[in-house]
Formats: sequence, structure tokens, C-alpha cells
Amino acid sequence: MRFKILWLLVASSVVAQNKKPIELGLQLENDSFVSTYNDFYYTNGTFLFGNYVSDKTTTEQKRIHGFRIGQQIFNPRWVKATNPENHNRPYAGYLFAEYSVTKMNRSNSVKAMTFQLGVVGPDSKAEQFQDWMHASFGFGKIYGWEYQIQNTLALQYGLTYSKPIFAKVTSDYLDFQLYTKSDLGTVFTGTNFGILTRLSLSKPLTAMSNSNFYNGLGTAPKECYFFVLPKINLQVYDATIQGSLFDHKSVVTFDLKPIRFRGEAGIKFKYHHLNLSGSFVYTTDEIRNNSATGYYYGSVISSYVF
Repeated sequence: MRFKILWLLVASSVVAQNKKPIELGLQLENDSFVSTYNDFYYTNGTFLFGNYVSDKTTTEQKRIHGFRIGQQIFNPRWVKATNPENHNRPYAGYLFAEYSVTKMNRSNSVKAMTFQLGVVGPDSKAEQFQDWMHASFGFGKIYGWEYQIQNTLALQYGLTYSKPIFAKVTSDYLDFQLYTKSDLGTVFTGTNFGILTRLSLSKPLTAMSNSNFYNGLGTAPKECYFFVLPKINLQVYDATIQGSLFDHKSVVTFDLKPIRFRGEAGIKFKYHHLNLSGSFVYTTDEIRNNSATGYYYGSVISSYVF
């Protein structure tokens, strides 16, 4: 609750001081959006965010400043197992605050940097939030959080870069972008690369520098397109699976599978000031454990641009 109040205060201050477009929104990620049966591994994410156009924006480059507060929750496959030997993934929670700056060039290339500060472990309050959510919706009691990944400080830096490719087959209704994203920090270290495809479902595509895919805060009144983003993920370190870099206090930890596939597909929609998005995300197995499998979840985003 304290983080929501802080986020609202920051957003109100930005709105009061900045006359350029400002976006406020909510993103929810949950495996139950796709299937109530597959309730495991990455099981829930809640994010509050705000974005605004920088005063340093020019005709050649738009700069977007962003703020986000988020919590992510991870479970093993069997959440009724009291014996930690039956946990094929650690219980873990990640709570963070994020600042980002995104540079969108007239050439439609995008470069975004993110900085996160937070905590993995009991101080993330993931156990309490999941207990409340399961009690509220009748999902039943969860056992095993006492074996969760222990507290570790989260310091993260991320870099995303995207640029147009396949110009010869690009049209007003179809485009492609080379996508790369790298993370370095005490929680996640790895890199992703893939190809983003956008296919318009109505009018010609909005330029990437104004599109809602990267929160471009553009002036186009309407936007509706299907997107697909298959990625190869090279993962070096994941504290929610391997535990802290600084100690070995966590009881249940596993080694990573360094190479995995991640795919995302969905629809993004804009109608004047309202942005809506729904997507399906799939990840192959992440852990060197015979019983661990790939998993999937749904993501929904709603925002309003003032």
C-alpha cells in the first residue's frame, strides 16, 4: 500500500509540472489468465507505471521518462508440498522500483535504459500478497514459503535496443524490428534477442517512435495491431532460482539452463487516450531439474494518456 501511495504522489507531481503527454497505467501478469490448472513457476506480476515526454525531445529524437513499481511471484510446481525436496523451483518474490529513459529516433530505432532498486526475499512481501489473493479468490492455502529465497539486495541495469529490418518486405500494414534486451545485476543477468513483427488490424501502422509498443505517447488517435516476438534468452544468473550472490542462506536452489526460448504474441489497441494490451507469453524450462517444464502466462495492460 505504501508503494502505491508513493507512486501516486510521484505521478501527481509529474502531472502538475509537465504539460507534455503523460501516461499512467497498470500491468497484470498471471498464469491463471491462460489456465487455472497451470498455476506454477512465474505465477503473478503486478506493476504500476507512469511515463512522460522529456523537455529534451526534438524533431529528430523523442525521449520518454518512465517510473514503475512492481512485484513478481514465483512458485514450484506443487504448492501443497510441505517437504522442500518436492519443490522443483524455489519460492521467491521480487519487489522493485524502476526508472527508465527511452530514446526514440526519427529512423524508428529505439534505445531504452532501465535502473531498478529492490529486494528478493521475504521483504518483498510476496508470501503475504499470494496468501491474500488465494484466500480472496478461493484458490486454497499454499505451503512451503518458509523455504523461499532469502533476502538479497536488488540492483539492476537493463538495456533494450530495437531497429527496423527487412525494409524490402515492410509495408504500411506490416513491419519488423530487430530486438535485443540485456540485463545486468544482482537478480537477473542475461540477454535476449529476437525479431518483433507488427501486423496492423485496421489502419496503417503508427511509426514505432509514436506507437504504444514502447509507450511512445504519440498523437495518432487510433491504433490496433497484432504482434509476435519470439526470442532466444541466454541467462547467466537468476537470483529467484539460484539464490543470493552474496551468501548461501537459501535452502532450495537450482542450477540454470543457460539457453531458453521465450515467445510473446498478442494485440495492442489504442483509442484516443486509452491504451489496452493483451498477450500470451511462453518460456521453455529454465532449471536443470528433470521435473521442471516450460510454462506460460497471460499479460494485460491498461493505461490512460493525459
